Amino acid sequence: MARRGGRPSIESVAAAAGVSPTTVSHALSGKRAVSESTRRRIMQAIEEQNYRPNLVARGLRSKRTHSVALLLVDIANPYYPAVARAVHDVLAEEGYVSFIGNTDGDAHAERKLLEEMVARGVDGVVMQPMGLSSTQVREVVGPSMPLVITTTDPGDVPADSVLTDDALGLREAVAHLMGNGTRSFGYIAGPADAAAGPLRADVFHHVLTAAGAAVHDRWTETAPLTRSGGEQAATRLLKQTDPPSAILCANDLIAMGATEAARVAGLRVPEDVAVVGFDDIDMADLVTPRLTTVVNPATEVGDACARTILWRVENGPAAPFRRIVLQTRLVVRESA
Repeated sequence: MARRGGRPSIESVAAAAGVSPTTVSHALSGKRAVSESTRRRIMQAIEEQNYRPNLVARGLRSKRTHSVALLLVDIANPYYPAVARAVHDVLAEEGYVSFIGNTDGDAHAERKLLEEMVARGVDGVVMQPMGLSSTQVREVVGPSMPLVITTTDPGDVPADSVLTDDALGLREAVAHLMGNGTRSFGYIAGPADAAAGPLRADVFHHVLTAAGAAVHDRWTETAPLTRSGGEQAATRLLKQTDPPSAILCANDLIAMGATEAARVAGLRVPEDVAVVGFDDIDMADLVTPRLTTVVNPATEVGDACARTILWRVENGPAAPFRRIVLQTRLVVRESA
């Protein structure tokens, strides 16, 4: 019967469906098989009574909260909402919710959010660490907390990881530019990562060296992952006595800023200076000139992160750690 005050209970749902409360519980959790006809009766009763399971009580019994922390560098950057949406969609299918935290790549903010999420009893953490190293992240969350690191390779740290092969797309970009006659390359990296240094700078240098192109420190800048950061960094590059004829950028917002810096300097893109971004956010195909960029598969990254954290929650810390690497590729538009 319904609880006092008319609030539906698992017992009232069971009575309406003609089954036991245990069968209702099995149908909701999916832990044991329930026939399709029985499941339909239970779902109809749930809908008619507007029954909502007591998630707190369920969490106490299962020792899970069916929640995952998703800590991102900058949710205002269009790349990260795409990641977050994919994580949300996969988790929601399994009855989980995601708590999203914005870190700005700051070590103090990352530590504080990690501590808060662990205190709230989340079942796992998905994170792109920038201020903290992967080792420090593991120390904060403890040895047994399911943890997925994305973007930064955790190395020997006990954590699952979802990475992208940034070099693949950058090699395509360099080959495309060299095919058009480019021989001098500038790079605007993102802020320094605690483990890997400026974002993608090491990959850029490796790709250029392998292609036989000259690598000069004076043609490498770092900037916040914003349009204004890209504009300021590109302005510094273009004011040099021998500026590069192409600028590769750590993300699309930086590249859009670089394009604006070229316009202010009276240069044409791509005739005077080519610009290549990274990520392929929606705006990349809307700006003028349309941005040539490396596709960083945000939806696939989020999907893989969510499925990996769910797998780890189910399999525990003893299972071998997963390292998933997704491919990138160049999409050629108008800026290069």
